[in-house]
Amino acid sequence: MQFPLSFVYEDSIAKDDISRTVKEVVEGVNIFKYIDFSHRNSYGYDGMKMLECVLLAFALKGYASVRELEDLCKYDIRFQFIMEGQTPSHMAFHRFIHDDLLMPVEDLFVEFNKYFESHDDIETDVLYIDGTKFEANANKMTFVWMNATKKFREKRWKNIMKRIICFNKYCQNESIPLQLSILKEFSFEYLVEITEKIEDVMKQKKIERKSGKGQRKHQLQRFVEGFEEDAQKILKYAIYYKIADGRNSFSKTDHDATFMHMKYDYYNHTNVFKPGYNVQMGSSDGYIRHVYVSSDANDINTYIPFMEGYHLAYGDYPSKTPADAGYGSYDNYSYCKEHGIELFMKYNTYRKEQETISDDNRYKGYWMRPDENGKIFCPEGKEFTLEKETIDTRGKYTKSIKHYRNGYCAKCPLRSKCTKSKNGRTLIINEKLIEYQEEVSANLSTDEGIELMKQRSVQAEGIFGQIKQDKKYERLNRRGNPGVKLELLLVSMGHNLRRYHTRKKLDQNKYVS
Repeated sequence: MQFPLSFVYEDSIAKDDISRTVKEVVEGVNIFKYIDFSHRNSYGYDGMKMLECVLLAFALKGYASVRELEDLCKYDIRFQFIMEGQTPSHMAFHRFIHDDLLMPVEDLFVEFNKYFESHDDIETDVLYIDGTKFEANANKMTFVWMNATKKFREKRWKNIMKRIICFNKYCQNESIPLQLSILKEFSFEYLVEITEKIEDVMKQKKIERKSGKGQRKHQLQRFVEGFEEDAQKILKYAIYYKIADGRNSFSKTDHDATFMHMKYDYYNHTNVFKPGYNVQMGSSDGYIRHVYVSSDANDINTYIPFMEGYHLAYGDYPSKTPADAGYGSYDNYSYCKEHGIELFMKYNTYRKEQETISDDNRYKGYWMRPDENGKIFCPEGKEFTLEKETIDTRGKYTKSIKHYRNGYCAKCPLRSKCTKSKNGRTLIINEKLIEYQEEVSANLSTDEGIELMKQRSVQAEGIFGQIKQDKKYERLNRRGNPGVKLELLLVSMGHNLRRYHTRKKLDQNKYVS
């Protein structure tokens, strides 16, 4: 039996306090559809109240640790109002977040957004997309660079080959009936087999392993120890390749984190690299609608999986996705065309093309485009000749590439400004991409396009400003992709609750006035 204390705090909480908004939203969403509380003991804390406490803390602070949640339940009257005087420990919050929220948090995030959509006027046809990099919770100096790993791996294999040759000569000189074959491929199993064979020879000859100061090791023991070290190194490099999974780097303490360029590097004060995650967020009217966590440092490769996740969550696609030049590519434009999304994503040369032609930029390739007759001329009026046409199948969508060359460069007086090639200036033209870019340029030049790009700067970048600058949330606390995604979704839910609460108060004030 527990005496209900909610009435003690009821009069102390303002009617327009955010804690009441959190309770309204959580109780208005069917969380039991996604979270099963049947495993919780009868004497445990109520799961819905625990969720309300977690979301309220994230809405107030941007991010709250389990220790802070414990303190808030002890000393903050709003949390006492929610928990009815109960004070869960930090371990209770940890178990709740890890056991009950880790799997269904993405579904809850979508359901909360649908609740906001039904209670607020949100224009979901426009999805403003932007990405930022969050520093991972990884220790200092945990770099693993795959280029260096490849170099060390090859060097180690050469040493293995030399060791095998030396061992074969030793066996020949000592009349030992054992010869090792030289392989061209890396094989950890083969090295283990070698050490076992040498140990068998040592047992036959009754040679004991020795260690310590003043102990002279037998030559066979030296070979065994050398091959054991080689096997450990080869196994370590194989593990590195499996962890990297095509990336050029990762951290030893957070394998999913990749080293990326960030604004400040306190590791060596070189302003170059820190381990982190590339986080993509899509927003509509200030609400975060979708979150995608990636280990890819480039935004171009994140657009399609981001949109696939959005479609999986909401069942449709937005009609417009304004974004900066980091997302403008042939594959992304083709994906938009395939799914009825208007092209409002800048491309890498968009800003430069808005400048006037001058002596500094008139030789750039983006000024040399096919005319209405399909001909391309250089700044001196000389026509390019089509050499060949190839098909590029490396991306999601097949590309037709035309290769042009100008045969008049040898006698051109401006050759030094235009090209350094001895065989003349070359151009690689994707006519379909040029068509997409012209459509993007036309869309962005309209009044609607100008307004959308202004709103993108305000909304998409503004959300990152509120999270990272206002709430001082710049570094992740959990490790691994699942934990990082859980954390960012909770931060996003807290942001959306703040947004909904602010909009609701504004509407109430308008109604009162």
